[in-house]
Order: sequence, then C-alpha cells, then structure tokens
Amino acid sequence: MSSASTSQRTPWPLMGRLARGALAGLRRAIDVTLIGLLGIMVVLIFAQVVARYLFNNSIAAADEAATFAQIWMVLLGSGYAMRQRMHVSIELVIERLPLFAARLLLVPVAGLCLWFLWVVFEGGMLLMEVGAWQTSPGLQVPMSIPYGMLPVGAAYFGLEAALAFGAAILGIEPVVSGGGVRVD
Repeated sequence: MSSASTSQRTPWPLMGRLARGALAGLRRAIDVTLIGLLGIMVVLIFAQVVARYLFNNSIAAADEAATFAQIWMVLLGSGYAMRQRMHVSIELVIERLPLFAARLLLVPVAGLCLWFLWVVFEGGMLLMEVGAWQTSPGLQVPMSIPYGMLPVGAAYFGLEAALAFGAAILGIEPVVSGGGVRVD
C-alpha cells in the first residue's frame, strides 16, 4: 500500500471523531439549555406568584417570558426525547416482522417524520419573517425571537430522528428500542 492511498484514508476517522465531538457538544448544549429554561420558568413563575399574592401586582413580562421558555423547552425537549427514545411508538407491526422487513418499513416512516419536520422548519422560517415586524406585548422583543425556536427545534428534532432511524435501518441499533410507553 502506498503512502498516497494511506493519506487518503486518514481524514475519515478524523472527520468521524470531529462529527461525534460536535454532536456530543450540541447535545450537551441542548441539555444545559433545557435545564436553564426550566430554571428560568421556575424563577419567573415564583416571582409572579409572590408579586400577585403579596403585593397585589402582576408582572406581565414574567408571564410572557415563562410562556416563551415553556415553548422553547417543548420544542427542544422533543429532540431530547427522540435521543432518549422516549416518544410513544406503535411497535406491534415492527415486532412481528422479520428484521429485514422491519428495517425496510422504517424507511418510509423515517421519510414521513423528516418531511413533517421539514414542513415545521419551513413554517417556522416564514413565521420568523412575519414576526420580525411584530413585538411581544410584555417583553417588547421581536416575535421572530420566540418564533425562531420552531425552525431550531425542528432542525434538532430532525437531526436526532435521522440518527435514530438511520441507526435502526442500518442495523447499528435494534429496530425496536423498547424505550417508549408500552402497554403489555
């Protein structure tokens, strides 16, 4: 084997390590963001309760910020749930199929899921354009900021879905994860 052919192969392991590192970093950032959003929600709602019941006053910005944080948590959390295989799934048909047929069935299922997430992504981008002209009533921020979580959440969910479906289709992980809600 010549040194030229060896040098052509070496970038792939390096690129694989870089991709795994980038994915791990992204997942860690999502985890920290979800924890931070939950903390923000707790603090804001507590402040709102104290303001209402002790001072007979309401903090409009706190309500709105807590609502935005909750929406962001749901959209990012859906990708996290996909990573952990926590979404509800109907595995009855897949469990009864031969392995090759089960993997083959996952191809259109993955396609439909990813198509749906693409539609959400595109719709979120359109909402961001419209939201750039509007401001939120309490925080007075452009609505493109809260609407921006739609494409971000859909993109992250799509990444995790592609990784999960791809791993099952390629045989890297079992077709049936057993991680969802099961009724036995």
